[in-house]
Amino acid sequence: MKVTMIRTFSVLLLAGVSLVGCLREGSAPLSRANLFPPAGLNAAATDGQEPAFGNTLSNIRKINQKPFNGNLRFVILGDNRNSSPISTGGDKVYAKVIDKINQIKPDFAINLGDFTFDALKPHWNTFERLTSKVQVPYLTVIGNHDMLFGRSYYESRYTRPSPETGLDDYSFEYGNSRFIILDTANYNLTDRQFVWLEKMLQTPQKKFVFTHTPPRHGVWDHKLAPTPEVSARFMGLNEKYKTDFVFLGHIHLYDQRKVGSVNYMVSGGAGAPLDNKDDYGQGVYHIGMIEVNGNQVSHQMVPIQTRIRTSGPTSVTNQIEAHQMTPDVLKQFPPDYIPVEEQANDR
Repeated sequence: MKVTMIRTFSVLLLAGVSLVGCLREGSAPLSRANLFPPAGLNAAATDGQEPAFGNTLSNIRKINQKPFNGNLRFVILGDNRNSSPISTGGDKVYAKVIDKINQIKPDFAINLGDFTFDALKPHWNTFERLTSKVQVPYLTVIGNHDMLFGRSYYESRYTRPSPETGLDDYSFEYGNSRFIILDTANYNLTDRQFVWLEKMLQTPQKKFVFTHTPPRHGVWDHKLAPTPEVSARFMGLNEKYKTDFVFLGHIHLYDQRKVGSVNYMVSGGAGAPLDNKDDYGQGVYHIGMIEVNGNQVSHQMVPIQTRIRTSGPTSVTNQIEAHQMTPDVLKQFPPDYIPVEEQANDR
């Protein structure tokens, strides 16, 4: 007997969400934020418009309220979305991610995108409710799933479009480092973005670039399009200006590799169904932790413990074989750690 299942869900129209262009000043002085471009950056900051944990501008203010003592620690995470409009597994993992961030107490955290499965209001509400528990400044990079029905919600509550690029790009400084957030939610980089990126990279400071979609390189799939030249241009600029680290999401695993003189890290394990790649990466839920001590930059993957039932390998031996984990990586795992193994046909 043939059974046909019909999945239904309502679509919430976002076209009516208003975009507010004016900024309301808080108690923190803007002069400490060192924003690029200046004049307030791309943030809507009116009463009731930003989420409980703040928007881009208010969180950068919080970062710069803390005196810089020569050392810096920040956390990256990505792809905390659920696997479908009706699933909640990603939310359960993401709640543990927020707990881990609060335990580490970094100077700030940056989410590399794909906060929701479909960018509908109920799922934004869930993301914001879970994120409201974070105890450190929290910044965002828009992902492809976050604009499935347009950018109105994101741009009204998180980050206003850059006047220089027209997209959700921004940059800020803290201590001896510059942090550059680049919008690749459309799987592309425009000429205006390349001009802006090159200007941002022209600094003697430590440089960190954050974007959602990986460039076309080797085994990385679901890459920047439409042509290989876009990726080559992006990676070429980072090589030319000696970017210290490029952080990427979109692929649901952990991977770190050096291309030329530039370190690249894929961190897409904050809740979405994990990818299993035999040739690269580790299909584990995790966050990345980066420390800047003077001129030295160090990094590590921090696994997230979860007891969600898996459909893949669960024994320690199989984890090592399936994910190519080294003994050093394995030491980071709690004794009862179980990775979530779910097949994902999309990202």
